Amino acid sequence: MLPISRVIVSLVYYNSLIRDTLEYTINRDKFDVNFYNYKKNGIINEPLLNTPLKQFLDNNGEKGEELRKLINEFGETLYSEKSTILRPENDNVHVDHNQDVTIFEKVVPLHEQITAVIRLHDRYRKEHNQVEESITKLLDADEEFYRGVLLFTLSSEIFRKFDEFNKNMREGHGEKTPAASFVEQELQILTRMFFVSKANATCKDTNYTEALDATEHMIEMMNGRRELPKGKNFRDVFVEVNAKCNALLLISEDQWKQTYQPAVNEMIKDNQAARAQAEANKASENNGENK
Repeated sequence: MLPISRVIVSLVYYNSLIRDTLEYTINRDKFDVNFYNYKKNGIINEPLLNTPLKQFLDNNGEKGEELRKLINEFGETLYSEKSTILRPENDNVHVDHNQDVTIFEKVVPLHEQITAVIRLHDRYRKEHNQVEESITKLLDADEEFYRGVLLFTLSSEIFRKFDEFNKNMREGHGEKTPAASFVEQELQILTRMFFVSKANATCKDTNYTEALDATEHMIEMMNGRRELPKGKNFRDVFVEVNAKCNALLLISEDQWKQTYQPAVNEMIKDNQAARAQAEANKASENNGENK
């Protein structure tokens, strides 16, 4: 594996930890605490160790410092002992789902920033004729899998918040209560995250575009800019959106698994070989000096 490819795989690995944080917006009783610790270890330590991410942060001045700040805020908000959102305890991770919107607010901008760094390196490898087909396939699969995970979780959260907003409006007899106004602001944030992702996405696969369009149409119906299909209510629409997003998620996850783990295994093997060679060279130099 070429050195530039190892850098890209390392950055994709880090971005996968950010992406997989979206699992905590899913409403279920139990989360794997070992997987939480795996993500926490990578998110906190990768920017501190001698990694491609740290080298980018160190060598890119103000831009690097701004990204470092985003990374630190992400880790502190979600994976530190101070976190009020994720709290590991015994064999489970307790999630405060009242703060799901904050998870999206932290994941989406940071993931897009790391993606921009990956694309910078991708352009470099193309400009310098250092393209490996396995990395091209990995980047395509990683892009679509992230969009699939985000659309699946984000569309579900938008529907839940819309349902909550309508409940608050009914309780207020049509008047916008403080609770309804708060949820309305959350819906605006979630909608903004949707359009941030849409603007930065590069995949054009039909499964993606169908899920994207269905989600956007649902948002437009909720905002009153598009009529509901005849004979259907919002839950009917969401069921259809969820089916499209789930189909995208399953297909893209399978493609990602086929490309990601082999690339990571090769990167680890090559990094180990490079370290061993460096240590051997250093030992040879020391022996030469002692003669």
